[in-house]
Amino acid sequence: MRVTTMMPDVQYEMQQAQQALATATQQLSTGLRVNQPSDDPAAAAEMVQSLASSARVDQYTSNITAALSQMQTADSAIASMVSYMNRAITIGTASANQIESAGDQQAAANEVAGILSGVVALGNTNFQGRFVFGGSETSINPFAPASTSYTLAAGSGPVSASTALTAGSLTTISDASTGKTFTFKAAAGDTIATLQSAIASAASSGTLNSTLTATINASGQLEISTSSANAGVVVTSTDPTLTASAVTGTAVANSYAYVGNSTVNQVQVGDPTLIDANIPGDQLLGSGTGVLSSLSGLISALQSGSTSQITTATSAVSAALTKLDQTRVPLDNNMNRLNAQESFLNQEKLSLSSRQNSLVGISTAEAATNLSQAELTNNTVLAAAAKVLPQTLLDYLK
Repeated sequence: MRVTTMMPDVQYEMQQAQQALATATQQLSTGLRVNQPSDDPAAAAEMVQSLASSARVDQYTSNITAALSQMQTADSAIASMVSYMNRAITIGTASANQIESAGDQQAAANEVAGILSGVVALGNTNFQGRFVFGGSETSINPFAPASTSYTLAAGSGPVSASTALTAGSLTTISDASTGKTFTFKAAAGDTIATLQSAIASAASSGTLNSTLTATINASGQLEISTSSANAGVVVTSTDPTLTASAVTGTAVANSYAYVGNSTVNQVQVGDPTLIDANIPGDQLLGSGTGVLSSLSGLISALQSGSTSQITTATSAVSAALTKLDQTRVPLDNNMNRLNAQESFLNQEKLSLSSRQNSLVGISTAEAATNLSQAELTNNTVLAAAAKVLPQTLLDYLK
């Protein structure tokens, strides 16, 4: 006798019903229609791309948050600089338009000197461990007191014209009087004599003040100095065999040099949107605006007591203030661009989230309906199986 059994078909139906029930239960508990790629391969693939887009949006939003905080700090510092400059103009105007005693003139000069110190302190504004006006050099004060004389000394003994420099090392001279910076990068075979020649060329071209010289002194040090009492420099070197230091007693009153760099840092806030996030200090207070030199000039004019000199110096401060305001404009514009981009990214985030939900999400009502249907189907299959499964070969052999 041939016995036909329905067990494989019934078992398959039971497995399918139980799998559907498990899927419906998971959908209701997670709120997701697609919990694994096999649930909907096409939706899962698109979901991967959408999540990558969301990650980029999150990174750009984070970049904006960090950049805005730093730029707002910079903008606040510049606003305070503007207030200082306006006060200096008021002092200069009042001193030029009235007869003052020597004591009053010195008091006015002292106040402007305090203003200059305050502006420099703002130029060295630090935000979360980074100096905001240093260009890409954010680890040191961008503005440093200048001296008329610096020495470069070798730790192993005196230097000579033939002393070799370390290839790739940088020697930098920031000049307070010109507002410019000279940087010498040593090549293989370069010596102290090579550096001396380069410094002489920079002084001739106007990058450094014309009185600056580099000579080997009696102590066997390379002495970089200027004969102008009102001109100061700041010298640094990355050469491991040389140490740069200001000569004691040669600091120039009310003279500061910019020792950062001119790099404009950019922040990526979109594909492929880049926005400038800083103003280098040389553009802000140095040769770009003449803020530091104009304030220093006003101090000297007030000390001289000459009405005409005070008037001229005050006009220079006013011109520097105008340039400072102009320098500030791109920063404010970029902050507005960042705010607009942040709003766009927030909307993009919502759109992506909505799309992701439509790809893999499921409403509670739909999930509950699916679960109810899956339970009904499973119960029906179990009831049918209960009638079919007992009819096995053993039943027929009885």
